[in-house]
Amino acid sequence: MERNAILATVLVIAILLGYQWYLSRYETPVHEPSRVAAPQASEQRPPAPQPTQQPTTVAPLTTRPQAFIPTAQLSPPRKSVIVETPLMRVVLSTEGAQVTSWQLKNYKLANGEPVDLVASLGPNSRGGALSAWVDADVLRGVFEVDKDRIDIFEPGATATLTFKHVTDAGVQVQKQLTFHAERYDVDVGLVLRNLADEGVSVQPRLAWGPGFRNSTDKSATTIQPPTLWIDGKRMQEDLAKLTGERAVDGKLSWVALQDTYFTAALLPKAGDLRAFVAKGAEEQGLVGLIGQKQTLPPGGELALRAQVYAGPRDLDLLKDVGQDLDQLIDLGWFDFLARPALWLLKFVYRYTGNYGIAIILITVLQKIAFHPLTHKSMKSMQAMQAIQPKVQAIQERYKNNPQKKQEETMALYRKHGVNPMGGCLPMLAQIPIFIALYNALSSSVEMWQARFLWISDLTQPDSLFTITLWGGHALSANLLALLMGVSMWVQQKMTPTAGDPRQAAIMLWTMPVVFTFMFWGFPSGLVLYWFVNNILQVGQQWLINRAKARPSPAEGQPA
Repeated sequence: MERNAILATVLVIAILLGYQWYLSRYETPVHEPSRVAAPQASEQRPPAPQPTQQPTTVAPLTTRPQAFIPTAQLSPPRKSVIVETPLMRVVLSTEGAQVTSWQLKNYKLANGEPVDLVASLGPNSRGGALSAWVDADVLRGVFEVDKDRIDIFEPGATATLTFKHVTDAGVQVQKQLTFHAERYDVDVGLVLRNLADEGVSVQPRLAWGPGFRNSTDKSATTIQPPTLWIDGKRMQEDLAKLTGERAVDGKLSWVALQDTYFTAALLPKAGDLRAFVAKGAEEQGLVGLIGQKQTLPPGGELALRAQVYAGPRDLDLLKDVGQDLDQLIDLGWFDFLARPALWLLKFVYRYTGNYGIAIILITVLQKIAFHPLTHKSMKSMQAMQAIQPKVQAIQERYKNNPQKKQEETMALYRKHGVNPMGGCLPMLAQIPIFIALYNALSSSVEMWQARFLWISDLTQPDSLFTITLWGGHALSANLLALLMGVSMWVQQKMTPTAGDPRQAAIMLWTMPVVFTFMFWGFPSGLVLYWFVNNILQVGQQWLINRAKARPSPAEGQPA
């Protein structure tokens, strides 16, 4: 009996299993939406051929199971994620995993608000700050994110934020951002995975733009053209001539948007990445990194690494990042002189605590260093002025004989030991130093919102007040520019002249007026440098005039 019971039980189980197998193979299954949306991994095998099928009632996924769920079907919420460090407050949106605000805490605007490096453009503008693309279109979908807020204040601490999104084509986009407590640079990792059961074409991109900071405000911005460092050389793209998008070939170190004091630069770290530049909404520039277009096989993965620096154009900070990022600051032909000048400016500031005082001390040091050349130049001009009556007498005597006039004039110069170029050559030697200091001061973010006496910001004109003129035009009263013009007039008045007195009288008034208007809109730090330089020049001239050179008694009358 026990043997029969066991056999009966086995037969019943075999019949039930066979019946279930028959139903699953030959009967039309009932469509269940919830199971179709989230199929099990075990269902990823090719379906057996069906002898009969009802297209109007059978869901497609019952014959070809879906191996992924697009993030859009999960409807994740749109929200903001905040990252805060001692230096920055960054706000990111889960929509596109883009940066919506990148505030620099140590740099304030006139209204007290921190500088924000993200331009204010419409929501439909192409691209976005740190936007990631899979192909030719910007990824606008809502991402899932692992954290809602990150606070990093411990020295040396780091934290990583991870965004994930699965496209309708089955590409999983994972973007990781690693922030550092005491740095302006962020490490970016971009991983693309093909979750579909067929190949997918991808071309990854990472971009910043269109626009940078206040670039949409034409009256206030100091935006520069998109800049790249390719094959060890600086390149700039003229947006006015750019149509569409341009990929730039070559060994890329970085590509950046920048203005006079701040920048957002993208640096490739791993992967075959090139630079691209495009013109976005409102004629604003957009820069980014772009990979090679390729087809990801099912289960294939593509990983790229990059770095973004978004902060002040500080030479020391840029140099610490590496990859020649310090070459972002173009200091002109005399770069090799301007960089030490910037270093000296920061060095003096450590002891003075005020950049206005630091500028004055650097100008004094420059004058001391060049005092021998300046003294020689002024003495030569005085000597030329002293023998000027004799030169005019020779010119009058030999006015019809140019060759004789030239010979007698040169003989007179030799007799009195005067070099007609002696007043110019020492001054020419100082021109590179002046240009280097000019470029250094005009590019120095260290003077951002730096105060000195009545000046509230050394990077801006020292406007005491503003007068609104007819037509809505504003005229600012820049006291420092006026003082610079007056000091230049005094300098011209005290400087010996060896030419036509009428021309000298014209230059006495023309040069100060021209320079005053030229410096009217310059940063007050530059005007302060020129003003102090003029004051020191006047002092030098006064000292030399006290011991004015005169011709020796043996010189006699004109030859």
